[in-house]
Order: sequence, then structure tokens, then C-alpha cells
Amino acid sequence: MLLTFKNKLLIFTMLFLTVMCVPSPTQPLINLPQINLKKIDMKQVGCMARNIYFEAGAEAMPGQAAIARVVLNRVNQGFAETPCKVIYQKTNINDKIQCQFSWVCEGKDVPNKSSTKYKQAEMIAYQVMSGMYKDVVPKSALFFHAITVDPLWPYKQVAKIGNHIFYSKQKVNNEQKSN
Repeated sequence: MLLTFKNKLLIFTMLFLTVMCVPSPTQPLINLPQINLKKIDMKQVGCMARNIYFEAGAEAMPGQAAIARVVLNRVNQGFAETPCKVIYQKTNINDKIQCQFSWVCEGKDVPNKSSTKYKQAEMIAYQVMSGMYKDVVPKSALFFHAITVDPLWPYKQVAKIGNHIFYSKQKVNNEQKSN
């Protein structure tokens, strides 16, 4: 079979384009965003989920994420090395045990893990620990309480989300607090 000049040119062009279109071994086929897959300790997710469940189980997702962020902020500020240690941290003040989270001192430990409320808390815990919801509260937010109480804390209010008010460790004087 004899190839005409036109057919030879067509074959040569196709081969040339094929070679030119194949990426080099160091060039990715598609430029996808880099995903940082850090290992997440499921024990820590469980502690965070319980804390979210008991502290903000009835809240919308931003309120639940804010509770989890406070725990991570405390880890980053050196309260303890892990979320579980922060959550179960107790302090002895004048021979009275103080828990960082009231449900811990109340003896609550195992929620119904198959409930929708717990599954959502678990999902939020995982998402927060994987880096989502970073801006739901400032990194300085270390404390919170329900809007139904006023502990008269001397700290600076930094956010109000759902039924919780969040504070930084920065102190404010009484005149600023009453405004």
C-alpha cells in the first residue's frame, strides 16, 4: 500500500501532536488543588463529639463548631496536649473540684451514639479537627457560657453564637463590661 504525501503528512502530524500532548513524568495531567490529609485521631474526635453533644447539641452547626474551636484554641494555648485532656481537665479550688465543662462533673459520659444529634456532633468534631470552621470564633476565644447565665467573668467578649457567649482571656474592667 502506497501512502500519498497527504496521508504521510497527516500521520506525521498526528504522531507529532501525540508526542507533544503527552505530559512529562514530572508534569501532572490536571492541576488539582493540594489536599492536606492529616491523620485525625478518632479517640480525640469522640471526646470532641461528646463535648459538642452535651454543650451544644441543640445548636446549629456554627454554634457546635464554635464549642469545638474553643477546645482546640485551649490545646493551642497550652491548657493540655489533646482535646480529650482539655475536655476532662479538672482543677481543685479550695478543696472543690472544678471541671472545664459542666457535663464532665455531672457524670455524663456516653450519649446515644446512634442518634442524629450525636452523629452531627461527631461530623462537626471531625470537620473542625480537619481544619474546617477556623473562623467561627477568634483564636483568642478560650471560654464560653450559655446566654442563660452570667458568671460575671472579667474577660473580653469576642463572639455570641446561638445560645453561647465566647470570651478571650483578655481582662476588661467593670465599666467596659456593663456597657
